[in-house]
Amino acid sequence: MSSTATAAVIVPPNGGRAVKAFGNEIQFKLTSEATAGALVLGLATIPAGSAGPPMHVHDHEDELFIIVEGDYRVCVEGNWSEAGPGSVVFLPRGLAHTFHVAGDRAGKHWVLTNAAGFDRFYAHSAEALAQPGAPDFAVLGAIAAAHGYRYVRAAGAV
Repeated sequence: MSSTATAAVIVPPNGGRAVKAFGNEIQFKLTSEATAGALVLGLATIPAGSAGPPMHVHDHEDELFIIVEGDYRVCVEGNWSEAGPGSVVFLPRGLAHTFHVAGDRAGKHWVLTNAAGFDRFYAHSAEALAQPGAPDFAVLGAIAAAHGYRYVRAAGAV
């Protein structure tokens, strides 16, 4: 549940906590705590050719990407679209989606979720993925469920 933020937050260009998971890094500029649960904002860096996250659904929050660098392919409910620098991608809660960065340039995009918690989910996933050995998909699924996300398989997914 969110309350009302009462303090301004100014984050310098290199500020924010960087978290690596799913082969990507997100530098969280505005966290759940900083916004009193209103939103989360991060700058994601995605390696060239990255397959992106598994196909998933956010049950409690909308997600917005603003593409800064790279050539993205975004899949929503099995339908693929191109998104390059300057593109805005709005993903309402409840829609299965994923993305990948095509070509030989790394991708960079702002990611905003309008209900907090994405930063916590990402940090918990990073901890699980840092364990030795192959990823434990049952653990990752439980982490996702605890944060209102579901991994799904949709037509057209890679």
